[in-house]
Amino acid sequence: MNTFENIKKGIPNTITLPIELKKLCEWTEQHGYPISGCFELRADDGETMRYWLGFNDVSDRFGLFGAGASGDIYAFWLTDDGSQKIVHLGSEGDAIYILADNFVDFLRLLAIGYDEIGFADMNKTAEEWNLEVGNAKNEGINPKFREWVEQEFQVKVPRKGNEITNFKDKEFNDWIERQLKKYS
Repeated sequence: MNTFENIKKGIPNTITLPIELKKLCEWTEQHGYPISGCFELRADDGETMRYWLGFNDVSDRFGLFGAGASGDIYAFWLTDDGSQKIVHLGSEGDAIYILADNFVDFLRLLAIGYDEIGFADMNKTAEEWNLEVGNAKNEGINPKFREWVEQEFQVKVPRKGNEITNFKDKEFNDWIERQLKKYS
């Protein structure tokens, strides 16, 4: 079974899988890892959100498709108004952000090359961030992936992540807090 089919098995039917995820899986099967930074595609057994939250009441609102080096979760999140966003949940219950409003914008963000998207300073380029944290200047940056994203989806990958995401936006974090109060 291919990567996309494995991911699809762990996604609840409330989540719509975009064709762009399938294309990312196919690109990765052809080119291998690393994709960009420490991001990896990851299938879920359907239990991760129950373990992360401590309850199962809203697990059908998430579709996990990726992970970071330290166990961060990348997922689709179904909002209260029925829209679907791409989110990041840190492995320690922190770094809870909306990364993008759609999967193409997530791919644009991913293609910048930050080593750990949920912890990088999005006001800096990946190169600037790498040097600040002691990495090699181009560590995690995959020019082939960046080029593929731009050509495949007819978009421009920005230099800085703050052109796509705003870590000061607390909508998702606040929603998680409300669920924890309600169901814990």
